[in-house]
Amino acid sequence: MAALDEQHANGAIDDAQYETQYAAARHDYEAALAARVIALDIVPGAVPMETYAFPERCLMLFGAEGPGLSEKALELADDVVYISQFGSVRSINAGAAAAVSMHAWIAQHAHVA
Repeated sequence: MAALDEQHANGAIDDAQYETQYAAARHDYEAALAARVIALDIVPGAVPMETYAFPERCLMLFGAEGPGLSEKALELADDVVYISQFGSVRSINAGAAAAVSMHAWIAQHAHVA
């Protein structure tokens, strides 16, 4: 929004462009502030991804393979979700976890034609 103010002050954009672009930037800014932080880790109290309703605007946090997320990251998260797994080792690498989680979000929110 500051860049728009500068462009408007320098005459690079007219009043109508400024109003339109500023309203869109303000909307995007407010949407970003409303985004929820979703931690993905297998910890006590986490909910299974299969039953979780991902918010439309969210930021997903993934920990390192092995140690997972820090206690501070888990505290700051709005929700903690885990990917259901079976077998003796219940861990997948962060790249695979991100792919599975992003696909779960898409399955809930994308409008695929």
